[in-house]
Amino acid sequence: MMRALAIFCALLMLDAPANAQYVMKGAEDMTLLSGDALHDAFAGKTHYGTYKETRQESGTNTFTEIMDENGRTLYREGKMKLEGYWDILVKDIMCFEYDNFPGRHCFRMYQSGTCIYGYNPIDTTALGPINANAWAVKSIRKGDVSTCDDLIG
Repeated sequence: MMRALAIFCALLMLDAPANAQYVMKGAEDMTLLSGDALHDAFAGKTHYGTYKETRQESGTNTFTEIMDENGRTLYREGKMKLEGYWDILVKDIMCFEYDNFPGRHCFRMYQSGTCIYGYNPIDTTALGPINANAWAVKSIRKGDVSTCDDLIG
């Protein structure tokens, strides 16, 4: 009987990672920004950021974005300069559109320390990012000292 109980407990432990799939290593200290917190993290702020991948349009993966309180944005990536708009779609998805640049670019934003990580909304669940290393963009606000982890996936 004890042996059967020990085997049963061992099998439960083997199954634990599948049941805990939404507790992502690296995402434990990330807080979803939504509502006023999301707005306040960007409105009237300048962000210095990095994309995970080098961008074909500019040959770089770094950018600066100045966002005003009324939804306008000035974006610079290498030599490319764009003007556009930002807004919050529903309460926790932030979107950007730029003049003369195609598409609406939307992210779910998570903060860890001073670092804000942007994920494609399809790569997240109600409990957080599916994979903490699947971020598309990360940034800090002007004046902040970076606490960004070098999450590379």
